Amino acid sequence: MFLMGRVLIDDKIYYSYLDSRLLYLLNQFGTRIDSRNYEAIKFDIIKNRKLSKNGIEELVIRICRVLMPAGYEKIILKYFYPSIEFAEKHFLHPYKEAKGTLELLSENYKIGIIANEDKMILNILDKYELSRYFNCCIFSYEDSREPDKEILRLVLNVLNIRLGESVLVGDRLDTHLQVANTLGIITIRFTNSIFKLQEVRDQDEIPNFTISNLRQLVDISLETKPD
Repeated sequence: MFLMGRVLIDDKIYYSYLDSRLLYLLNQFGTRIDSRNYEAIKFDIIKNRKLSKNGIEELVIRICRVLMPAGYEKIILKYFYPSIEFAEKHFLHPYKEAKGTLELLSENYKIGIIANEDKMILNILDKYELSRYFNCCIFSYEDSREPDKEILRLVLNVLNIRLGESVLVGDRLDTHLQVANTLGIITIRFTNSIFKLQEVRDQDEIPNFTISNLRQLVDISLETKPD
């Protein structure tokens, strides 16, 4: 089993804080937008797959480009970086059920983690002593790629498991699940994230299972347990 790193991280307060700071900053630069319209723009960007990556920086840039003349996104980001740093330090932590879930899963599965959020997720896992549950960690932060087939095959080789015995847990239909499905990997969609707004567009994006809480992985693991 391997997980996209972000599914372990509770980021609700993180995004709530950054949304409020960005909305304030946008209005300081004269956009005159309220929270309702801000949310509509943000949801459209996420739902209609206008993000190639997962980072907050790209989301800020996309929002700015909808509301402001070209070039202002660089100015906004300059003023916004301190808020990002503060939020990463104070408002990101594992879901409360993450440790217990990983402990139970590790009894029957080799577990790998894939992340492209630079070293932030690794630091959080280390801080909360969750790293010990993973047999391997693949970080693609150097080029900010989403997982492609080669990365998934690399994880399988490291863990020494076959495609039919593997499970991927992710929250993006257009990247995580689509790629894993085309490889014949069992897929589990995690919907407790900002990407829950995405809707299935073709057969390759349909997950085998859908969960909204990490604890549900324990029940699913009984159905997908390797021989």
